[in-house]
Amino acid sequence: MLSSRTIARSTNVILKQSRILVPTVTTRLLLPQFQSRTYATPKKGTISHFAPPPSYESNKKTETNRLEKTLTKFWEKVSAQQDPVSGTYHIKLDKQTIKTPLGYNLTIPKNKAALAHLLVVEWQSLPDLAIKPYLVPLTSLVSRCIDLEMVQGKAQAQAQAQAQAGQEKLEDGDEGVTVPIDDKEREMIAKIGGDLTAIKTQLLRYLDTDTLLVFAPEKDCDGELRKRQEETYRPIIQSMEAFLTKFSDAETKEPLKLSFLDADKDGMRGNLQPADVRAAALNYLNSLDIWSLVALENATLVGKSFLTGISLLRMCDVEDSYDVGLEEIATAATLETVVQTGIWGEVEDTHDVNKVDIRRSLAAASIVAYNHGA
Repeated sequence: MLSSRTIARSTNVILKQSRILVPTVTTRLLLPQFQSRTYATPKKGTISHFAPPPSYESNKKTETNRLEKTLTKFWEKVSAQQDPVSGTYHIKLDKQTIKTPLGYNLTIPKNKAALAHLLVVEWQSLPDLAIKPYLVPLTSLVSRCIDLEMVQGKAQAQAQAQAQAGQEKLEDGDEGVTVPIDDKEREMIAKIGGDLTAIKTQLLRYLDTDTLLVFAPEKDCDGELRKRQEETYRPIIQSMEAFLTKFSDAETKEPLKLSFLDADKDGMRGNLQPADVRAAALNYLNSLDIWSLVALENATLVGKSFLTGISLLRMCDVEDSYDVGLEEIATAATLETVVQTGIWGEVEDTHDVNKVDIRRSLAAASIVAYNHGA
């Protein structure tokens, strides 16, 4: 369970470390000018983050878009006002509710009160000048959650209307009817990479190439790297095998076994998980709500590891006995770099910045994923 101390530490990680004004991973995901460099513009149907590709620039008059375009502070008061009926929290700048990039209200579920108040802190902590969008990591993730929810809700309503219209035609003896997807809805889905099936398919690819499932040669880094990997990865792998078995399609629930690579035995080849493991992992993804899926997506991309994403969600689950913390997750995801910099030292403004950035991103994802109850 995330205690108040844990939440406070995660908040400090976000607030303190977001002061580093450098083109970090988060920056590249948020700002279009960086997408044309290391990170290619996301294609339709693939995983993308808060900012849409340049070809799908949103011109809606929303606070998040205004912040990105003007980079100046234009409000005096930030507040989280709870709706007396629904219990949801509306995050407001002065008297206006903040809008997501697609124009939806930035509203937080009632079981995420801590997130609502930390969003207020995030906006209150912004400097007066030279505001950068990557200084609002919580807002970025929450906006993606809300936009995905709204787009998916509209898509489902449209599908139901299409099915109903088709049924009515069939009852009249017709061959059915096809209701085309509205062009605006299609553009919105593409803008945020909102195809959930494509998102889950992309995430499953990280299970085959998972950082935590690749073991270095015994003699690499004087044997220190393999030693640390055995100590760090093995317990996580064993726990994940037992966890994913719960989502297995098999009636017998035979223990699943994750496929991993041993560089001394397997050399340089690709890894591929067994079909039963992939099926169980997909069942797990299908069990998640959109908020949890976005948190897992963020952690997976940051750590280049599907197991990192599951670890973060399990850490936030009060009913899960998984005893791995945020720092341990970050260390496991970057263990090779940790060992190498321990031997040869850090490159200034590179290793130190990446170390800060991954912890900030994971901390933000953990806060978004955490539910404290109704």
